[in-house]
Amino acid sequence: MDKRIDIQLLRALAVIFVVLFHLEIAGIESGFLGVDVFFVVSGFLMAILYKKGEAKKFFERRAKRLVPAYFATIILTLIASLFLVLPSELGQVATQSIYGLFFANNIGFWMQNSYFSKSDFNPLLHLWSLGVEIQFYLIVPLLAWFFRKSKIFLFLAILGSFAACVFIVGISTKTSFFMMPLRMWEFLIGFVVAFYFTNNGSVKFNNFRWLGLIGLIILCAIPFIHVDGQTLNRLQGHPSFYALFVCVATSLVLGFGLPKVLENNVISNGIAKIGDYSYSIYLVHFPIIVLYLYEPFSGTKLYPESYVDKGILLVLIIVASILMHKLIETRRFNNIAAAYLVSLVSIFVLTGATKVVPNMMYSERDKNIFNGLEDRAPYRCGKLVRITDPKAISCKINAEHFDQSILLVGNSHADSIKIAFSEVASQHKLNTYFLVSNTPLMDASVTPERLINEAKSLKINHLVLHFSPKALKIETIEKVVDLAQQNNMKVDFILPVPTYTESVPKIIYQNNLAAHYDIKKYQSDNAEFFAQMEALKSKYSNLQTHEVSQIFCNTECIVSDDAKHPYYFDDDHLNLTGAKLLKPVFEKVM
Repeated sequence: MDKRIDIQLLRALAVIFVVLFHLEIAGIESGFLGVDVFFVVSGFLMAILYKKGEAKKFFERRAKRLVPAYFATIILTLIASLFLVLPSELGQVATQSIYGLFFANNIGFWMQNSYFSKSDFNPLLHLWSLGVEIQFYLIVPLLAWFFRKSKIFLFLAILGSFAACVFIVGISTKTSFFMMPLRMWEFLIGFVVAFYFTNNGSVKFNNFRWLGLIGLIILCAIPFIHVDGQTLNRLQGHPSFYALFVCVATSLVLGFGLPKVLENNVISNGIAKIGDYSYSIYLVHFPIIVLYLYEPFSGTKLYPESYVDKGILLVLIIVASILMHKLIETRRFNNIAAAYLVSLVSIFVLTGATKVVPNMMYSERDKNIFNGLEDRAPYRCGKLVRITDPKAISCKINAEHFDQSILLVGNSHADSIKIAFSEVASQHKLNTYFLVSNTPLMDASVTPERLINEAKSLKINHLVLHFSPKALKIETIEKVVDLAQQNNMKVDFILPVPTYTESVPKIIYQNNLAAHYDIKKYQSDNAEFFAQMEALKSKYSNLQTHEVSQIFCNTECIVSDDAKHPYYFDDDHLNLTGAKLLKPVFEKVM
């Protein structure tokens, strides 16, 4: 296949949108759709580059093309992190690097959080797409064999993957986002275009180049497409029908090309040059942004607040992209196995250094603070429940089996106390059930009616609610209590814990006394809610409330013990150590 300017234009457009999205430039709220463009282009090229019976050569060519720059990015990010970030974040970089070593970046981030969450420090987050892509390459020979046996298999694979993707979006958006089988349909759209609309990759329908222009115009509108990457709505979510729209637009350009006047001009050639560098740009831009804007205990910060920072970041990305392209990406690596071995050893040595170096540099006090960030329980009901049992409303979180049970209800604040709560419940011979949804009673995932029906199905007559401040409307709480009373159920409401304006480990580390809470501020911030709950107590005999101020606040609210073990892992969520302080409250609940 001759080099096609239009493909390089697609790559340039995609990487520009992704970089601007990661820089949080106003108006580029859906720039992440650029990755969907990359997937279609990649599938198109794989259909052309793979030749029957040449699987070994195919893998070698792909490895030589992708692996050196990929591992260089991981190694350089690890080295920079050793010097720039605190151990609280350094361990996260090391974990990401290990997943990257086995091309399982997407799986590692799937186990962590949503792509759109910034609570964790993720300078290698962008490599999730390389994990998906490389995993797809591994099955290309098998797919090609099936497609040769029956053409219908290709279309069935696209339909099956897309249908599964859209279905899972309604259950777990991050699963559809990160998992290769649920993204496979995007690559296979590229396969269809290559097989049926081109002559081995070259445009054969020259009279229909105007269709390619329509596709390009659609792609230029990506920044104006509003896509909610975290909604469970199957129409508006991602990847779903908006992603399909972008993939079809990309396939129009790949299949029909662009009018010659758009390809043969100085501007297009200049933009196409960005396409030549797109892989290197994609690799280097995200770690540079995240490391440059790094603030301890603040997760992943992307938005450069000043124009000076924006300018510096753009210069750094341009320079680093050129160096990566010239020195690594386009360099010939004849022995790719040796390059992988060197990378493997380097990453293992550097990840080992992330464990050793902090022990030499920081005091026991500081290490206690850093450890507080990792002092937390697995997410809600576990990572696989939404997939293995998509209809589940609740899950049992204690290992023992008792005759009676209690149901813990709440958002992420309830999630942070569930282990300590379950321990106390077990001492009282009670199973602890917990809700799968992270936003019960806050949206349509779990309504008051659905909650009571779930309790009835589990033969539970005791509900315990715990939410962050102002998370629930008082009308919703009253609805739950009223329905519970009608069904002879008791409701205990554990009042909100003190929350802070910045990370508690950061407050402790910097000894920032100005950020500490006092009892008066805690009471004034929650005064209206406390009064509303008192009114409900007087109205309903089945409702009890439980204060936490006597545990966390005297005159000043406490955030750690004397050895500086934090009670929170961020600005408002108790860690396991902090949750244990609430055991006397849980005893009263039981």
